[in-house]
Amino acid sequence: MQLEDYFDFQRPDDIRIKGTRIRIETILYDFIHRAQTPEEIAESYPSLTLEQV
Repeated sequence: MQLEDYFDFQRPDDIRIKGTRIRIETILYDFIHRAQTPEEIAESYPSLTLEQV
């Protein structure tokens, strides 16, 4: 698999989860700073699957 299979590279500072408008920074922030589990993150963003998280 290639990174492009999982992410849309809009610009160098704008990377989004493939097929969504959700930025990778949003997911990382929830995981690192809010200490959310992947399951909690997937519940927070209905357009994401657990695999995408």
